[in-house]
Amino acid sequence: MFDSWHRLSRQDKFFLVKFVLAIFIFYSTITYLSASTMYKDMNDSRIRHAGKLREAGVDLDKAARANSEGEVKWWAKDYAVQLSDDGDFTKVKVGVYIDDIETLSVKESFWNTHFYIWFTWHGDKTLDPGGKMVLVDGAINKKDLLEEYHGDDGVNYQRYRISARIIKFFDTTRVPIEDHMLNIYVEDGFRDGNKVRYVADSIKISPRVQIPGFKITKSANVIQAHSYNSSYGDPRITDGSGKIFSQYLAAMRISRTDFGFYIEIFLSLFAAILLALFSFFIRPSDIGSRMSLPTGAYFGAVANSYVANGVLPPSAGEFGLVDHITGIGLFTIALTICLALASYHFYVRKDEKDLSIAMDRLMVITVGVSCIFANIIIPFCARG
Repeated sequence: MFDSWHRLSRQDKFFLVKFVLAIFIFYSTITYLSASTMYKDMNDSRIRHAGKLREAGVDLDKAARANSEGEVKWWAKDYAVQLSDDGDFTKVKVGVYIDDIETLSVKESFWNTHFYIWFTWHGDKTLDPGGKMVLVDGAINKKDLLEEYHGDDGVNYQRYRISARIIKFFDTTRVPIEDHMLNIYVEDGFRDGNKVRYVADSIKISPRVQIPGFKITKSANVIQAHSYNSSYGDPRITDGSGKIFSQYLAAMRISRTDFGFYIEIFLSLFAAILLALFSFFIRPSDIGSRMSLPTGAYFGAVANSYVANGVLPPSAGEFGLVDHITGIGLFTIALTICLALASYHFYVRKDEKDLSIAMDRLMVITVGVSCIFANIIIPFCARG
């Protein structure tokens, strides 16, 4: 390379420097746009999760305010809903113990779990909060009353074991290095917040709970008001407002254990990019061999995109991390094909062999470094 470079004219050197800068600028721009998008998605996810867990330092009022389009975000709506402290309601203390998570499918948007839930209250022993409980966004497959007593001092207690399937529309923009919230929403299906008011007891997770590829990073249980935009035809409600229920939320935040799944998903893509870069070491005049490597690599990258998108829901419809990384890979391979044609043009058609060889050596460094830089910055911004 250095011999070829020293033999170039000043004009040719200036041409190559401008060419290298143009490629660096293009990759830097694409990397910045992709990384900033992923970082914003990560930050929004953190705020949303922290709000659910009611972590310190999270401005819930700010989260509930209108966004740039003037619409309140769906995950912040309930923060603005309040239940009055006045009224004749019964306080029911609720807690859960997560026994296992049987299945979790990001692609099919659900997770199955078995958990214990208990209710403690004073007063009316016929209240039966466990018998009238419902899961929001979930279906109870089996509910067993394990223990119940009504003390002479007015203390009442119920403990159930629940087997449930819970619908969860996972945020797939940062797959496969994402984090999620697994939420269990419990309400009294018979009485609204004016009659039954939940109080959070505790949430515990069995050490047997294992989620392949994920680790549980935090858990919390909170009480929130949940409003419905319907009176369900109740003739006692004449002002057109909906009912507000006291809702118990048991939340677990899970995140990918490491970058192992990320590497597994994109390993074929990275191998295809490396194969395409090897084409710069083939003599420019051997255009058949020179074109065969990136062409084969391109088909390999396309096949890898099908594998990568196979972990996402069919109707995800969001341009996420998988698309950013795949797009950069496909562009890199296509660029090597274009550069191979340019090198062939200088080497054979214009008989400027030194320019062709110098271009090849500079391009393998420029494209290779730019691609590596993009594939490091973007996933790290997505993970946070």
